[in-house]
Amino acid sequence: MMTTTTEPRDTLLDTDILPVQCPRCSEAQNTVVGTTDPFALDAKIGCMVCGYTFGPGEYRELLGKRQAAFAGLQVDLG
Repeated sequence: MMTTTTEPRDTLLDTDILPVQCPRCSEAQNTVVGTTDPFALDAKIGCMVCGYTFGPGEYRELLGKRQAAFAGLQVDLG
């Protein structure tokens, strides 16, 4: 059975999913329960370390910030 969401897909799914930092313990080790799609309506995203459960909007916001931070990294190879 395939899980569907009511929100349109956006650019967050066009890149690799990065773990987000937990607002309670500051670790970035996430679990996704109930589906393989962290944006599915039944997805439960949590912190592997302290058990904090992210709200769907909270997770998306933190993920966007983390992806922006990684996109801004530059490596000087010269």
